[in-house]
Amino acid sequence: MNFPIIKRTSRLERIFLLAALIVLGLIIGTVIGVGYVIVSGNDATSLNSLRFIQISSQIFTFVLPPILYAMLVKERPFKSLGFSKSTILWMILGVAMMYTILPLNSIFTEWNANIKFPESLASFEKLMQDLQERATEVMAKFVNVDTIGGLIINLFMIAGLAALGEELLFRSVIQTSLIKICKNAHVGIFIASAIFSLFHMEFYGLLPRLVLGLLMGYMYYYSRSIWIPMAMHFANNGTIVFLYYLNNIGAINIDVESFGETNIFVLILSIIAMVALFWFTVKLNKKEGLEIDNQEA
Repeated sequence: MNFPIIKRTSRLERIFLLAALIVLGLIIGTVIGVGYVIVSGNDATSLNSLRFIQISSQIFTFVLPPILYAMLVKERPFKSLGFSKSTILWMILGVAMMYTILPLNSIFTEWNANIKFPESLASFEKLMQDLQERATEVMAKFVNVDTIGGLIINLFMIAGLAALGEELLFRSVIQTSLIKICKNAHVGIFIASAIFSLFHMEFYGLLPRLVLGLLMGYMYYYSRSIWIPMAMHFANNGTIVFLYYLNNIGAINIDVESFGETNIFVLILSIIAMVALFWFTVKLNKKEGLEIDNQEA
């Protein structure tokens, strides 16, 4: 098959095309999920139903749209998505930064959780709290497993699919496009990270998710390989999944929700380590001569 499938598309046409693919994927994923519930006869809130709906939603909303988009408008679709070779050093660097930022991000999590709205926005605050509670309830059902099978499903669904789909959409396509539209890497990365955080529809996780989005966004920008933010995303989500599993089987006894919270000494060390790792990232980028893909988004 020759690419791109659609010849000579304008930037505005590409924006509408991507939006249409995402909306279409969301609709198809929802229809398939509802269809499964009806055909199987399971309760919509049962674990199996929620898993099927989540997997269907991830595949059709996040994984397929960016791939189809690249095939439709790019001459080299998989290269444009960042599927390029990388080194183990970049992988280690990215995952190390993901873990190193945890103490700092716990501060942002606490700030975000303690935000109070004025009385005039009381109804909006209640809506945000309700959405957060529903998301927390669903996630609690997912992670409340104590079998190897349940652990594998969660690693695939919560860590694997999320890392693959969300990084393809928000980093490979949206971030790359915004950098070229804004003609400024920092602005493009920030806007893409904000969209990434807002898309999750969880206000009380908005700030820490923005920080993680920025970290993965910069690592993609400097490494030029989507495998790096994917590995970071998988490490972050996979660690949480694995800690819950160990907690459930009694191997450890910790509050997973507060994982990463720390004292001022560890926080300072975290900041110093982050600065050092980021400095090394920039140096490695220059040493390897990695350049931004000049192909129009």
